[in-house]
Amino acid sequence: MILTSKITSKGQITLPKEVRKLLNVQEGNVIVFEKENDKIVIKPGRTLRDFKGLLKDTNNGENFDEIRKKAKKYVGKKGIQVIKNISGI
Repeated sequence: MILTSKITSKGQITLPKEVRKLLNVQEGNVIVFEKENDKIVIKPGRTLRDFKGLLKDTNNGENFDEIRKKAKKYVGKKGIQVIKNISGI
């Protein structure tokens, strides 16, 4: 299968319908571009919501939204630390 897509002035592309169907993605989904040697591989991205229920037996009473808030807060703190390290603050 060979399909083409045009790059817009903003650097955006539209994934052809056949590709979206093969990847099982739709509007709002995340996709990942990975470089493998001299090729770019497109894969469906995974979010925290994709892992919901994966560790059912380890739930300590927190619901998914509480866990998600904690994860976002943790990632935000790590991002701030990285910025401080880079800027020498």
